Amino acid sequence: MKVPTDNLFQLIQAMTASEKRYFKRHYASDKSITTELFDFINGMKNYDEEEVKSNFHQSKVSKNLKVYKVQLTDLILKSLISYHNKKSIRSKIRIGLEEIELLMDKQLYNLALGRVKKVKEICLKYEELEYIFAILSYEIMISSFFNVQMKITDYPILEEFDKYTDKIKNTYRLKKINFTLSDKSNNKLTEKLSPEEEQYYIRILEKEEAKITEGKLTFNERYYLNSSFSLINKLVNDNPELEYDFKKKNVALFEANPHFIENHTSYYYAALYNFMICCRRTGRHEELIEGIKKIKTLTRQYPFLERNLIFVYYLEIKYNFQKGNYALILDDFENIIIKHIKKHNQSEESLPALCFIYFTLSHIILDHPQKVQFYLRRLHAMSKQLSPSFALFFDILELISHYETRDFEIIQQQINSLKKKAIRKQGKDVFYTEMLDFFQRLITPEAEVYQLVHDLKQRASQIQKDGLLNLLKEFLLDDWLKAIMKKQSLSMVIHDRHST
Repeated sequence: MKVPTDNLFQLIQAMTASEKRYFKRHYASDKSITTELFDFINGMKNYDEEEVKSNFHQSKVSKNLKVYKVQLTDLILKSLISYHNKKSIRSKIRIGLEEIELLMDKQLYNLALGRVKKVKEICLKYEELEYIFAILSYEIMISSFFNVQMKITDYPILEEFDKYTDKIKNTYRLKKINFTLSDKSNNKLTEKLSPEEEQYYIRILEKEEAKITEGKLTFNERYYLNSSFSLINKLVNDNPELEYDFKKKNVALFEANPHFIENHTSYYYAALYNFMICCRRTGRHEELIEGIKKIKTLTRQYPFLERNLIFVYYLEIKYNFQKGNYALILDDFENIIIKHIKKHNQSEESLPALCFIYFTLSHIILDHPQKVQFYLRRLHAMSKQLSPSFALFFDILELISHYETRDFEIIQQQINSLKKKAIRKQGKDVFYTEMLDFFQRLITPEAEVYQLVHDLKQRASQIQKDGLLNLLKEFLLDDWLKAIMKKQSLSMVIHDRHST
C-alpha cells in the first residue's frame, strides 16, 4: 500500500505570507473546494492524510483527495509563476522567448527581432547561455525566411552556435571537476584522491588557468576554475595560503560583477561560505567575522537562503570549538540549531549531525554525561547521512564518555557487543578493532596506561587512510590520550591547553 505524500503540504509551507495572499486574491474563491483544502492544509502543523479526509468527509474531496491535491498543486504553481513573473533573470528570458514566438505568429517580424536583441543582451550579460540557442534559432528564422533588412552572410550567427556550444561544454566540464573535488574535500577525513587523480586534475586546471590571462574565460568558467584550484591546493598541495587566494578571488569576482549576485545568489553565498571556512582554517578571524556579517546580510536580502543558515551556524560552532568556547557553543547555538532543523525539516541531512557532534564533544569536555548520551543516541540514528566511519566514531565517543565518568562495567558490556560487530565485518575496520582492544586493556586494574598509549600511537602511525583514525585525530584523540596518561579529566587537559 502506497504511503500518502505530503508534497502539497511542503509546497504550502514553503510559500511566503505574500505569496499566500497573492494566491488567495487571484487564484482562490470562497465557493471553491480547492480553496477550502488550501486553507485547511495551511493551518496544519504536521500533515495527516486521515485528518484531511475526516474534515472533508461530507464532500467529494474525501473520496477523491488525490485528484484535488493535484489540482491544488497545479493552481498554486500557476499562482507562484504569476507572482514571480519577470522577477528573476531566467523568468524574464523565458517570457521574452514566449513574446518573440507570439510576435512571429502575428507576422510582426521587426518587432520580434527587437525582442530577440533585447533577450539576447540579457542572456549574454548574465551568461544564461543555455537559452542562447533558442535566441540564435529565432535570429536565423527571421533573417533567413522573413522580410527583415538583414543578411545572414553579414551576421555570422552559425559561428555563434559553435562559440557558445564550446563555452557551455567547458563550463559543465569545469563544474563536474569542481563537484568531484568538492565531494572529495567533504570526505577528506575518510576518502583521499589517488596519485593518478591528483595529476589528472592538476594538468586539466593548469591548462585552463592559462586562458584566464588571455581573457578567454566567461564569469562561470572563472568561478568554477577558481573553486577547483582552491580545492586542489587543499587536497593535493596542502597549501592553505593558495587555497585562500583562490577563494578570495571568487568572492572578488562576484563583488566586481554585482549583477551576478542577483542572478546567482546561491553561488555567491557558496563563495562567501567557502572563503569563510578558509579564513577560519588559516586564522584570519577578522575576515571570518566580516564574512559572517556579509552572509547574514545577504540572507536578510534574499529570505530563501534562510534554510542555508545552518552552514553558517556550523561554521560559527566550529570556530568557537577551536577557540575553546564550549559553554558559548551550548548557550548560543544548541537551541538555535534544534529549532532551525525542525523549522526547515533538515533532520535527514548531514550538517545537523555535524553540529550535534560538536554539542556532544562540548558536553563531554564540560562533564555533562546525560547530555552526551542524549546526543549520541541522536547521532547513531542519523549516522546514515554520514560516511560509515562516523558510526564507528560515535561508538568510540560513547566509550570515551563512559571512561570519563568511570563507568567501567558499561564499557565492558559495550566492548562485548561492539566486538561482535567488528567480527562480522571481518577485520575491515582496523583501527576500530585496535580501539576496542585498547579499551579492554585500559579498564583492567593492572593497566599500564603509559605503555598502552605508546603502543596505540605506534600502531596508529602504521595505519594508512583509516576513516575512524582521521576522525579521532580531527576531534579529540590527542587531548584524551594525554588526559588518561596524566590521570586527569579531559576537561582539565583542554582547559590547561587553552590557558597556556
